[in-house]
Amino acid sequence: MILSQGLILILSLAPCALIAVLATREHRKTMTRRHRLLDEAGAVLKTPRFGLSADHHPVVSGVLEDGTQVTLDVVTDTMVTRRLPQLWLRVTLQDGVPQVWPAIGVLARPTGSEYYSTVHGLNEWLTPPTTQVPMLMRGSADARNDQWQPLRQGLAGLVADPRLKEAVVTPRMIRVVMQAAEGERSAHLLLRQARFAVDTVPQPTIRQALALAMELRSLAGSAARRAVVGVS
Repeated sequence: MILSQGLILILSLAPCALIAVLATREHRKTMTRRHRLLDEAGAVLKTPRFGLSADHHPVVSGVLEDGTQVTLDVVTDTMVTRRLPQLWLRVTLQDGVPQVWPAIGVLARPTGSEYYSTVHGLNEWLTPPTTQVPMLMRGSADARNDQWQPLRQGLAGLVADPRLKEAVVTPRMIRVVMQAAEGERSAHLLLRQARFAVDTVPQPTIRQALALAMELRSLAGSAARRAVVGVS
């Protein structure tokens, strides 16, 4: 009788153990796939340095051809409602010295759940230019000045691109957040998992995001030069 009860207990626990083993194996596969998402960045940046964020997403720092310091990272966004999960590529250009332009950022098609957004952390609400794209614009207090209207207009124009989610300038950095991939429908609907068709973000996508960041820096520089001329 005791042996029978022990056998029943073992048989009842076996499926749980199998599920745990399979879950652990799947988690390892997911982490391995996640770590490889920015492998292609090594061919785009000079002296690339690879690392991992706290949530095990890859982070790559390096230098562009003109010497600009840049950091690339990715965000897996499963907080979107009525949409598939999104894989966002974030590009950050760092300036060694503070620039004269204010902090201004625009977030396209906001839902309120963009936990990765820089715009939500800016202090002042700004009225964005009228466009067909719903957007949230915030910045520093001096971003309200009329002299920065061309920069606000340029930011709003950039996010007309449906792939671009966020564009931000501050005196020390330029940042864009661009769609790198959309989640597979079957994995999301059946398993509630965020799986993407890409094993790694392709080089063309990385180059496009870098080009958008450089365009944004050029817009900020042009606006700053006009502002200086206007003051003088």
